[in-house]
Amino acid sequence: MQEQFVNEFMAKVTDLISDADLNIVYRQLMIHVSEYEVRKKSTEVVIYEGYLPECYEVFFVTRKIEGMSMKSLELYNMVLKHFFYCLNKKIEKITTNDIRVYLYKVQQERQLSNATLDSRRTIIHSFLEWAANEQYIGSNPCRSIRPIKYERPKRNPLTAIELEMLRNTCQTIRDAAIIEFLYSTGCRVTEMERADITDVDFAKKEVLLFGKGNKHRISYINARAELALKKYLEIREDDSPALFVSERKPHGRIKKAAIEKRVRQLGEMSQIGRRVYPHLIRHTTATDGLFRGMPVEEVQKLLGHVNITTTMIYAEVSEENTKNDHKKYIV
Repeated sequence: MQEQFVNEFMAKVTDLISDADLNIVYRQLMIHVSEYEVRKKSTEVVIYEGYLPECYEVFFVTRKIEGMSMKSLELYNMVLKHFFYCLNKKIEKITTNDIRVYLYKVQQERQLSNATLDSRRTIIHSFLEWAANEQYIGSNPCRSIRPIKYERPKRNPLTAIELEMLRNTCQTIRDAAIIEFLYSTGCRVTEMERADITDVDFAKKEVLLFGKGNKHRISYINARAELALKKYLEIREDDSPALFVSERKPHGRIKKAAIEKRVRQLGEMSQIGRRVYPHLIRHTTATDGLFRGMPVEEVQKLLGHVNITTTMIYAEVSEENTKNDHKKYIV
């Protein structure tokens, strides 16, 4: 291969230098390349299949057993596969700088917001922290990368007038039951989708919800929600165990997308002037509870948050409430 390299090179410069110089270059080049291993660069497309660490599947099995939702598992899988594919390095050789460069490049290439980028950083950190704790790697190289700062959009809950406008727009008994159930329980839309009739205890004014993290929790129904649910269940002619069903036969369990669509339609018909969605009603429940004096720990329990800081993100205490309390207590 060395001789072939020299001969091909000499063929390219034959017309550029004299015969005497050509002989000198030839001899010197042969001496020089003798100290090197020369091989032709491969132009074949090689599919790299070893970018995922051996512990990759173990991580997902562990998280699934711990109750991580399928939606979260899919997101983790998408982010981590892209991360390891781009780095193309063994997990134990990944450095902090590798991660920083990856985050910088992926933001530039995909025009990601800081919020989305920090979500990727969190996922990468979570995996590497688990790998370090399980002793697959010595330490987590992502540990020294600080959270990426971004401004959280302020969530404005429905005002009392807007909530009444939404209620007055309900065209069916089921519409009213959906709105009152969402507001009273502060449930997630997936929790509403999964709720069965037997989960509601009218005597105790309680409802058993099953949602995020595959966990059960108790929430409560107020008088409005109780009345709306009883009216709705009285007109039902199906035998479905689901608390809420589709209006068309065979009246199957109502799906998340259908709930979101109907709430959005009711919001548009109410002419509130902004988009209405189930999570906005959940946020309104939390904010109203705090505004009327409900302790934040109880709001946390009502919403099913593990971390109280999450509760404060969804339910910011209004400045007006703080001002009123200041007048009451700071005298």
